[in-house]
Amino acid sequence: MIVALYRFLFTRFLFLLILFSLCRLLFYLFYSNQFDNCTNEQIIHAFLLGLRFDISILLAFNVVFILLLAIGRFFEIPKLLFFTGKILFVLVNTMLICLNLIDLEYFAFTGKRTGIEILGIKDDIGNQFSQLVLNYWHIALLAFVLFLWILLRTLRIKYKPVKSQRPVLYFAIGYAVFIGIAVIGIRGGFQLKPLRPNLAFSVEPGKLGNVVLNTPFNIFMTVGLETIEPVYYYNDPKEVSAVLAAWNSQKNTLLPQHKTPQNVVIIILESFSSEYMGINNPYEGYTPFLDSLAKTNLFFPNHFANGKISMEAVPSILASIPGLMQEPYITSLYQTNTLNGLGTELRKKGYHTSFFHAAKNGSMGFDAFTQNADFAHYYGLNEYTGSEEDYDGNWGIYDEPYLQYFNKNLNSFPQPFVSAVFTISSHQPYSLPDKYKTRFPKGSLDIYQSIGYTDYSLRKFFETAKKEMWYNNTLFVITADHTQMHDKKKYTNTRGDYNVPLIFFHPAEKLKADTSLVADHIDILPSVLDYLQITNSAPALLGQSVFGKKPEHAYAVNFSNNTYRIFLQEHYIEGNAGKGFVVKDYNDQQLRPANTEEVKFIQAVIQYYTNGMIHNTYYHWENELPVTQK
Repeated sequence: MIVALYRFLFTRFLFLLILFSLCRLLFYLFYSNQFDNCTNEQIIHAFLLGLRFDISILLAFNVVFILLLAIGRFFEIPKLLFFTGKILFVLVNTMLICLNLIDLEYFAFTGKRTGIEILGIKDDIGNQFSQLVLNYWHIALLAFVLFLWILLRTLRIKYKPVKSQRPVLYFAIGYAVFIGIAVIGIRGGFQLKPLRPNLAFSVEPGKLGNVVLNTPFNIFMTVGLETIEPVYYYNDPKEVSAVLAAWNSQKNTLLPQHKTPQNVVIIILESFSSEYMGINNPYEGYTPFLDSLAKTNLFFPNHFANGKISMEAVPSILASIPGLMQEPYITSLYQTNTLNGLGTELRKKGYHTSFFHAAKNGSMGFDAFTQNADFAHYYGLNEYTGSEEDYDGNWGIYDEPYLQYFNKNLNSFPQPFVSAVFTISSHQPYSLPDKYKTRFPKGSLDIYQSIGYTDYSLRKFFETAKKEMWYNNTLFVITADHTQMHDKKKYTNTRGDYNVPLIFFHPAEKLKADTSLVADHIDILPSVLDYLQITNSAPALLGQSVFGKKPEHAYAVNFSNNTYRIFLQEHYIEGNAGKGFVVKDYNDQQLRPANTEEVKFIQAVIQYYTNGMIHNTYYHWENELPVTQK
């Protein structure tokens, strides 16, 4: 009898999976021209991976109804309850199928799977319902046919309880096991974090992520995420791009010519404020090695993080997407938008791309994001091959062994390569290996010993790396994700809250740039491409190469507590649409209202970022429509 129970549950669920797979096939056929360059193996992989997302959403909505129908087959329950279960099964799954069919047409307008943001146009849908049905009658017809199929299949389920001599406990255990399996299926497996939409883009190439996803999953997984409202300071998006182009204009640069393509290594240090360094400060600091690099290479003392958390830093650094909304991009409604990251451009030039994170796979959502940004190879805790003693007991691998592991892997990569590594030892609780617990100065903050340890780990990494064949053909970029706690008055202000180091270093070249100018994380991508003399095919309109910045237009952007900021050389602009914009000095004292040019600039930044996220035009602003055409 337990076999009969599971057969019943399986056949009902298999029917739903077939319907979702049919919707996926239709989506692929509708937009097959976008996947012309994909191999058959890649397409099949996308369809198979899509089943994981289908299973998740279908179990979430059906586990109760399927169990109810199953109970009605094996136990006597009120017929009305059994009939209600059948009706709800039909209605709920018809709704899911209809949602899945939306993107057969709507995807053409947005370039991404629909999320909960579609509720923002619910009134328009209601007002235009009749013409939508007429113009997209084939979608309405298809939805009706699938509804009939679900209805007829469900009506065949008869209320005929099968009498069994087995005790009730026997079936209760069977139901409990099914529920346990369902919970695993809903979260998408045993991994650290439940399934999220951006994990669909871990496929190769990333654009197949839209085939992997199903629309109901994307909608319901974005429920509760904060939406942002479009803004229209300018009626014509060309006015926005004109303002930003003026601020982003670059001076001519004399960068070295290379016969051999140069590698790129980006090192992102956890919680590493400029406050903790000795350079540019009237005290010794805790980073003797980093100070030595800063003194002899390009060090930007006026460099700012674009956010206050790690999840805001990685999109800023690798894709020039600053954190200008409440929700980090990685977990936002817009996480499945089209990306044109550093990996995207360098892979076109034959670069091997990789991202290393010393923490558990899935931590911070970096695995999904970096693969979506075309960093094809992700290395997390699961891939680490070192000693178990290297685990810090909390987050992941201590910095010293992990950076040595990073170096070992770089040796195995074909050149040219671009690789980023994110360290973790300076993250709370600031764990240190036993042999180093008394080696580094404690200072007045809990973080200081771990800062000293990370700095030492960097020294050991470079001592090893400089012996490698690839070292002299490599541009190193060193920065931090965000600041941490303060204990120096100089940094207890807004400037100090975001001031993190930025160093450009090449062992075989003397790089030149005006390091006194303001810079931020979103400058790293255009700077690297500028250094490599690679033209960005779809550049963001925010971010400048540090090698060509003009003093009068050097800027950094960020956002917190519903307040936008633009850092300039001597002051910063701050405010929002509700309270207006003011200019403050770096002691946070208000100087004056922002002038016309400053207001126009910050408004252009806000409109470009906000509407670019909503309409998926961040890298293709030329596709943004004027207000009169919306």
